[in-house]
Amino acid sequence: MATIASSSSTVLFSASSSNLPPFSHPSTSRLSFSSSLSSSSSSLSIKISPTFSSHSSSSSRHFVNHSSFTISASSGEKKKVLIVNTNSGGHAIIGFYFAKELLGAGHSVTVLTVGEEGSDKMKKPPFNRFSEIVSAGGRTVWGNPSEVGSVVGGEVFDAVLDNNGKDLETVRPVIDWAKSSGVKQFLFISSAGIYKPTDEPPHVEGDVVKADAGHAEVEKYLEETFGNWASFRPQYIIGSGNNKDCEEWFFDRIVRDRPVPIPGPGLQLSNLSHARDLSSMLTLAVENPEGAKGTIFNCVGDRAVTLDGIAKLCAQAAGRPVNIVHYDPKAVGVDAKKAFPFRTYHFYAEPRAAKSKLGWESTTNLPEDLKERFEEYVKIGRDKKSIKFEVDDKILEALKVPVSV
Repeated sequence: MATIASSSSTVLFSASSSNLPPFSHPSTSRLSFSSSLSSSSSSLSIKISPTFSSHSSSSSRHFVNHSSFTISASSGEKKKVLIVNTNSGGHAIIGFYFAKELLGAGHSVTVLTVGEEGSDKMKKPPFNRFSEIVSAGGRTVWGNPSEVGSVVGGEVFDAVLDNNGKDLETVRPVIDWAKSSGVKQFLFISSAGIYKPTDEPPHVEGDVVKADAGHAEVEKYLEETFGNWASFRPQYIIGSGNNKDCEEWFFDRIVRDRPVPIPGPGLQLSNLSHARDLSSMLTLAVENPEGAKGTIFNCVGDRAVTLDGIAKLCAQAAGRPVNIVHYDPKAVGVDAKKAFPFRTYHFYAEPRAAKSKLGWESTTNLPEDLKERFEEYVKIGRDKKSIKFEVDDKILEALKVPVSV
């Protein structure tokens, strides 16, 4: 049987929310706390912030809140940063935003993108906007990261970000080159997808990861070989220039007055973060290398949103109603991974380390950020594009839900 949810309300949860709806297994609540007091001038900053230590057992995890008092001088040192950027997928936008933010702060930036400048991939966002990096004073080059030294012409850098590799075989040549060439800091874009599903969402730094995860192997190698390193684990990303369907999947159905099929109850929690949040966290790590040293950061915003909530917020951004239909993938005979762009269980992380170690704050505002995305959606004419909904039609037919033609 299909169930219909109206668009009259949207559910957003703070990352510190403890009343989590269960899905396929019971959830145990987890609380987070944050407090800060700051006083700053051009040369001195004072901050009181909480740090968390975790103690795990087979049945529970306990968090202890310790206040930490730090005084740091703001030297205003400008860095030379190399960004090794992927040429596809949802992470490509990270390097684009990071480069622009670094340049805006006065740092020197070179972006090495995998592949060739003349490839068809470079005609898509964010690559077709790399002129914005060049006009801001940055340098863009293309090539094979395994030959990074020759691609950058022997240039020396203070920091390197690898936003490309997903396994040690791909990233090791960049790490080894960075170490041998005197790079002081190495940053790595990992993934929150390496966390094992948990009965205690949200995921926090230190939670168990999948043993066979390639990103985890890279993190281990960095810990063993590089003096100053940090790893960042993002989730789902939105922002101008993104080229991976997430919110667009919802827009495609909403603007065509089609039902939006969501697997499960729709109350599963996820996380959508604007790319500017990720770039600001990375920039703070570059400007405070000792604060970031040897740390794994959940590179996410600090609020969760339900799957139904994403659909409703997308409809709000589009100024249209939404008709949500819930279904059981097994009952209707579809693979949820192919039918829906998000995980179908509670999957969101909390940025505790970034707040306590870097003094970072999230600026993601989904109602406003999704408006930006919908304006781009319409601008490129995707709302008029002919799209087939074969999997949707199979789901809706099984549920006997009519579709207007």
